[in-house]
Amino acid sequence: MGSATNSRLRKEIAYEAAKLVAVDGLQDYLQAKKKAASKLGINDNRILPSNSEIEMALIEYQSLFQKQQQSDDLKKLRTIALKVMQLLEQYNACLVGPVLTGTANQYTEISLHLFCDTPELIGLFLENEGIPVTLCERRIQLSKNNPDYFPAFKFLAGDINIVAIVLPLLSRKTSPFDPVSGKPMKRGSIKDVANLINQ
Repeated sequence: MGSATNSRLRKEIAYEAAKLVAVDGLQDYLQAKKKAASKLGINDNRILPSNSEIEMALIEYQSLFQKQQQSDDLKKLRTIALKVMQLLEQYNACLVGPVLTGTANQYTEISLHLFCDTPELIGLFLENEGIPVTLCERRIQLSKNNPDYFPAFKFLAGDINIVAIVLPLLSRKTSPFDPVSGKPMKRGSIKDVANLINQ
């Protein structure tokens, strides 16, 4: 296949994957692009789009077909995120992921980074607040070639899933790598999120 054909197919897969994220609620970009390629009858992994290409297609799809709905969903998620961040302020709560960057929809979980060298303290704090939690793990890449698993607490705020990932205190100064762009991840403080809501 020529490069023009490959480029066209990459765009088709990216668009189809974006649709799976926007409409079906698929959150994993790798899963979305593989499912999209399979749906289109394409089985050459070399022409799968990058996560950034899927994100661009998602932004385009949302602005064309879901503008009002997505905007409402995003405001709701950011408002809930802000309340939870204020509750967890002593752990320097930061918002990360699609709720911060603006591609979140009704299916997106709210991802927070908390900073503490003793994760159990956060578990106890949430328990004392009467919030039932599930302990899980999330893969975070703090250095270029070194992804690692960190403890996380999963809980509900209303009908929205919150995942609070606990990172060592020292990592406050170093932003992990974004799985979508490969660049340092954006983190939003309480003030940043309040500003986004008021825009």
